[in-house]
Amino acid sequence: DPFGGCVGTMLGVSKNNYATATVCPINEALKMLPLFRPSSPWEQAGQCGSLLFRSPDGKVWPYQPGSPLQTTWIDIIYALPGSGKSVLSNAINLALCLQPGITELPRISVLDIGPSSSGLISLLRAALPEDQQHLAVYHRLRMTKEYAINPFDTQLGMRMPSPSERSFLVNFLSLMTTPVGDSKPYDGISDMVGLIIDTAYKMSSDEGKPSSYTVGVEELIDAYIEEMGFVTDKKTTWWEVTDALFSAGYIKEAELAQRYAVPVLSDLSSYAREQAVSDLYGSVTISTGESLVDAFTRMISSAIREYPILTTQTKFDLSNARVVALDLDEVAKSGGDAADRQTAIMYMIGRYVVAKDFYINEGMLSEVSDIYKEYHSERIENVKNTHKRLVMDEFHRTSKSQIVRDQVVLDMREGRKWKVQIALISQSLSDFSEVMIEFATSIFIMDAGPEQAIKNTTEAFGLTESSRLALKNYVTGPKSSGTTLLAQISTKGKLNTQILTLTLGPIELWSFNTTMEDTILRNSLYQSIGPKSARYVLAKIFPSGSCTSYVAEQLSQDEDDESGLITDEEKTSIIKQLSEKIITAFKKSPELDDLVL
Repeated sequence: DPFGGCVGTMLGVSKNNYATATVCPINEALKMLPLFRPSSPWEQAGQCGSLLFRSPDGKVWPYQPGSPLQTTWIDIIYALPGSGKSVLSNAINLALCLQPGITELPRISVLDIGPSSSGLISLLRAALPEDQQHLAVYHRLRMTKEYAINPFDTQLGMRMPSPSERSFLVNFLSLMTTPVGDSKPYDGISDMVGLIIDTAYKMSSDEGKPSSYTVGVEELIDAYIEEMGFVTDKKTTWWEVTDALFSAGYIKEAELAQRYAVPVLSDLSSYAREQAVSDLYGSVTISTGESLVDAFTRMISSAIREYPILTTQTKFDLSNARVVALDLDEVAKSGGDAADRQTAIMYMIGRYVVAKDFYINEGMLSEVSDIYKEYHSERIENVKNTHKRLVMDEFHRTSKSQIVRDQVVLDMREGRKWKVQIALISQSLSDFSEVMIEFATSIFIMDAGPEQAIKNTTEAFGLTESSRLALKNYVTGPKSSGTTLLAQISTKGKLNTQILTLTLGPIELWSFNTTMEDTILRNSLYQSIGPKSARYVLAKIFPSGSCTSYVAEQLSQDEDDESGLITDEEKTSIIKQLSEKIITAFKKSPELDDLVL
């Protein structure tokens, strides 16, 4: 009875069962019994995972990034382009912001190539009160003065860098003084760099030759000094001004003044000529025939010309933000040895800018004067109890810089002590070193790839035959029902390997989408009707989270195109027309009553 069978599936209509009873073989019946079902460790521990996946049979599978169920929090996400890597990363970052029990936003820092993280920032800013929207920011780093970053900045009041900051500076300057095309610097240069760094800070401190305060350099500082009644003379130093401003309660102004007290990159050439450096390294020669000191000063001078944003006091400040996305696309290029080195340097400086406060700890209190200790104690306590996450997208761009990858491995090794999560995103398993794979506690494979890629994945992670077949048959990229992936998550004493599906709502999909057509339409509407309204409108018109099907349908109806080739200009034209239709209809009625596609 087809009619009865149909009615029998309707909720609350009929109790009758129209199915025909039959005998089922025991081996088939066992497959349908709920003896073995995917189960989340967060579900078993009674914890609420703020990110919800689902299993192949539709069961909810919660996941919580940064959970105490894991000893460390190191994520690796990889797949071919267009497989949903950025969408998953944004979903995890959003889940961290929405986890139960937190009273303020976690610290999330994303180093991105392109604007894929800008949607997350826009979504968070729209949800925050107006006076807190500065806590989530997206910036596209440019090689201009307004984005000037001084890697020698220290924590407020500190005359010397902390051990983690000094370690970063040694790696960073070693990278800057590595010859173009080489994977490592000259022998001995890392040791010499450490000595030069110590000399630079010592000479810039109160006991050395500190920078003198100069009227007119910062008019804001001049105004506050005058208001305070602080008397200056020719011997007044920027450190004295910094201390005076802080003591008067002007924290931000003290931070601004301190930028003129610490060394800058252009000072290093003179510090490299100091007696302490010359005595140890002045007679050391390298393969070019020049001394190690001469080679250092030559390469620093070259870096000053090539990277103007690194040669002066900091202008680009992210200290107030908690969720930061830094787009390196304009300054991190590919295509040649010089471009690879610039990319590596920009990844390093980006990592410094967005994560420099992640590693502050009680040890630094002994390095500051008493007036700063209470201030830093409160900061340290806040940072210690806050989830911190560092995300590096397009990680394959660092493949030719061993120094950058060594810094990442160091962050992985020490992340647990500081409660720092590390996430690396790239296009292939080969983009990660064996050590990185060994340290990873959450692996997300978004696309199985060809047979050889499946074989490499199976060997690297020790997948069983059933896991290998599931990877091959189910993990095939995003679909309308969601993105199915293979997750291997290590918890304390256990290894969970699961096929999971990530299904997001249309608002999230439109926020996180990075497809070219969708990005063009979304940005156009953002500018015209605002991000919040744009997401609402797009979710209503295209609940699948993409307009690509509509664009393809419109292009297929174009009878004038005899070549059969679709150009980007044609796509852009269709999207522009679509955008104009949506904007016109929205202005007439926000409910889009008059919209006809």
